[in-house]
Amino acid sequence: MNNIKNILNENDDTMETPTLPKGHRAEFLNKLSASEEIAAEKTPFFYWKSIAAACVLLLGIGAFIYSNFGKEETEQSSLFVEMKSIEDQYLQNIANEWEAFQLTANDAHLVKKYKERLGNLDASYQELKQEFLVQKNSLTTLEKMIQNLQMRLSLLQEIQQHLKRLEDEQNNI
Repeated sequence: MNNIKNILNENDDTMETPTLPKGHRAEFLNKLSASEEIAAEKTPFFYWKSIAAACVLLLGIGAFIYSNFGKEETEQSSLFVEMKSIEDQYLQNIANEWEAFQLTANDAHLVKKYKERLGNLDASYQELKQEFLVQKNSLTTLEKMIQNLQMRLSLLQEIQQHLKRLEDEQNNI
């Protein structure tokens, strides 16, 4: 039985170490210096390529951000336009009801009292409007603004109905 060491030693003896041809070392050094020169020549172009890629990346990010903010502004402006049309309708109806109230009301004290109430509601509406302009897309503030306008309109309509009932009662007596 052969020992494993003996087998390995026998195999090592039969294998010859290859010898390198003459001038191999000089040829290797020449190739190595040539590759370093090629790498040095590519380096300035590599910097320009990197700068161009960074510029393209920054332009892409800028376009993406600009397009997102542009969409948001159009959405906000459409909400503002919608709010403005609702406001105009309510204010027109309030003005019509106020004119009708002033024509039918005989009591100057009653007109003054309701003018003060409407003035207070208008002041709170202006505060809500400023808050809405600061906090864009605040649906809660928008709902409060609409409720304020509805309250003013219903207040005028209720006093109109009350005055009409009083007038009817006086005519029936």
